[in-house]
Amino acid sequence: MWLVIYIFLIILKTFIYLFLSLVLLIIGCRLYFQPVKEVCRCKTQLNGKVALVTGGNSGIGLEIARDLARRGARVIIASRDVAKSAEAVKDITHTTGNNKVDHRQLDLIKFTSIRNFAEEFNKTEQRLDILVHNAGIAGVKHKITEDGFDIIAQINFIGPVLLTRLLQEKLENSMPSRIVVVNSILHRLGNIDLNDIPMKNVTNHYARYSRSKLCSILWTRALSRRLVGVTVNSAHPGFVKTNIFQRSKFIMKFLTLRATKWFYKTAEEGAQTCIHLCVAPQFDTETGGYYSECNIQELPKEAKNDNLVEQLWDETFKLINGLKKVSNSSM
Repeated sequence: MWLVIYIFLIILKTFIYLFLSLVLLIIGCRLYFQPVKEVCRCKTQLNGKVALVTGGNSGIGLEIARDLARRGARVIIASRDVAKSAEAVKDITHTTGNNKVDHRQLDLIKFTSIRNFAEEFNKTEQRLDILVHNAGIAGVKHKITEDGFDIIAQINFIGPVLLTRLLQEKLENSMPSRIVVVNSILHRLGNIDLNDIPMKNVTNHYARYSRSKLCSILWTRALSRRLVGVTVNSAHPGFVKTNIFQRSKFIMKFLTLRATKWFYKTAEEGAQTCIHLCVAPQFDTETGGYYSECNIQELPKEAKNDNLVEQLWDETFKLINGLKKVSNSSM
């Protein structure tokens, strides 16, 4: 009898120790990766400005769009889901009182959709003061799009590159204007392979996601050197409870959702650094940076390698321009 009690107490004690260790680990990780939750305190108003937010119908994008609308900007949500975007427009209009909010369909998986969107935007809009590349995807199976890129690579990196190029003249004509790119701290786990920018040979979705985000930071650096009167900065929003991992495998989706119970910010909290880059006066001139919690962060070593940055830029546009030539020749 006493032996059973003794064993039970040992098991209970071990369980308590393991539980407390897990709690301390979670708290430690939370403090290390997300020590504070900064908010944008800038009171800048955006009356007369035009802002475009990709993926602005939910999550971080929705809260960025809401804040910009609250400041008086004309806000355009660009997303694939028209019905969901229409609901987002109603929500933003109701909560901000700004009726200059609209939505347009944009599917970053297809270059034809990107080009059609940009052509229509350039025809109908007089200016573009703020472009927010918020749309992103993670946790999906390896799949090559009709344009020849892995789906994560195209949505997170290649699509925004093409869209920016097509809207560049509008941005330059509206200067001082800004480009804000939503990134992720997971870029630290990425690597660059100039021989496989489309990521056709990378099957693990976490490897593809981290590489796409690292490529995005290098592209941001290269673009910032080429634009005059248009600033380009990227932001890590923090660990945010959004639906970006909704297509993950069940186990990883389950673990991700459970982890967010401990780590996550709300979408509104996660939007703060991006909003800061959109509205703070200093970003009329400060460009090429990577920010988190409204403060500049150290760039990854790859982004400090000027040769690598320029090589990625050149190889990316070779792919995009080569694809365009093929499309034109087949017409």
